[in-house]
Amino acid sequence: MHLLEETLRAIEESGHTPDDVLYVGSEDGRLQLSWNHAEPVLKGVCYDNGFGAQEIASDLCVRFKDGAMLIRCEYDGAEWWRHIPAPATHGVSFEYVAQTNFIRGNRLADLNK
Repeated sequence: MHLLEETLRAIEESGHTPDDVLYVGSEDGRLQLSWNHAEPVLKGVCYDNGFGAQEIASDLCVRFKDGAMLIRCEYDGAEWWRHIPAPATHGVSFEYVAQTNFIRGNRLADLNK
């Protein structure tokens, strides 16, 4: 798998373009490259995204100007990008953080229906 091609596809699938990228770097923001500087770095990476060992940095992310991001996911060495939408600017309060029954699910929104 070519990391640049995979990343461009994930950017498009998220509804963004490379012009929307704030930076490519670590999730905590301590390491950052602009898209123009990240593109040649990503272009040079070809990896096996099948099962086995994870090859791409687990905290690599693409952060967008609107607050959304792409994060790396992995299962048994299979790797992919996951889109995380921009956070809501105003949320609602909630009461539960743990399951009280198994019908509701395990997401915060499900627990507080």
